[in-house]
Amino acid sequence: MELETLFGLPAHPLMVHLPVVIIPLAGLIAVVFAFRTQWLDRFGWALVALSGLGALGGILAAGSGEGLEDLGERKPGLHDHAEMGEVARTLGIVFFLIVLGVVLVRHLARRRGEGATGVWAFAGSKAGAIVAAVALVLSAGAATYTVSVAGHQGAKLKWGTETKERPAGEHDGDDEGDGDDDGD
Repeated sequence: MELETLFGLPAHPLMVHLPVVIIPLAGLIAVVFAFRTQWLDRFGWALVALSGLGALGGILAAGSGEGLEDLGERKPGLHDHAEMGEVARTLGIVFFLIVLGVVLVRHLARRRGEGATGVWAFAGSKAGAIVAAVALVLSAGAATYTVSVAGHQGAKLKWGTETKERPAGEHDGDDEGDGDDDGD
């Protein structure tokens, strides 16, 4: 899916804000819920919606990036940014699916109650909660990390924030505090 423009502007810079904000926020909430299972049971469906919105944002950002990649000039690092964006999109989707799976399985296990056996008994047990917590924390961390790296690479490409070394003695024109007393 390629989305090149939105309201007459390049769509990618607008779309990236959704996953860059929502995925780390959902990841932080998922980590908290992993250790507060009563909150996960109470507010889990809101986390599903939030992580789903982040995954959708990742899909839209990657799609709009493909359209922008075709339009723009080739910069060094653009291919790496595009690849990391695709990884971020994929891990955002995986994070959403894990959140959905954990919330759904915990919901169904609670509905089965005390007499549950097999998978449902495990899902409602302390060991099941630990497995769910590990899955939530790992997927939240992976999604947040890849979105952050892709966003950082994109910002460096756009804004050219690479620092350039200056030869010794050369300065940027700011004479304040240089220790040079020229009698002013």
